[in-house]
Amino acid sequence: MGKVFNMPKVQTDQYGKTVVQGNDFKYLIGMNIKDIIMFDDGTDELLEQGVTILPRHHYFFVGTVDGVHQFKPYEYDKYRIIVSTYKDIIVDVE
Repeated sequence: MGKVFNMPKVQTDQYGKTVVQGNDFKYLIGMNIKDIIMFDDGTDELLEQGVTILPRHHYFFVGTVDGVHQFKPYEYDKYRIIVSTYKDIIVDVE
């Protein structure tokens, strides 16, 4: 049976920046980034096999690869998940 993902409530701080309570993507730490499927590529068969599928519209941006920082886009995107990887294994989720 597939896992149900509930989206967190989005709040804004005093400067108007969006703040999400908690880190809902902590379960990704320790997983290989190549083993995680985007929502559009997911099927019911993959879900039944227990493959991790990201929620709709979400995507990865690798901010640090093997200790080397990558250039991040300046604009804010609430669907972007910024991760740090070491040898394609996710070690941190921002």
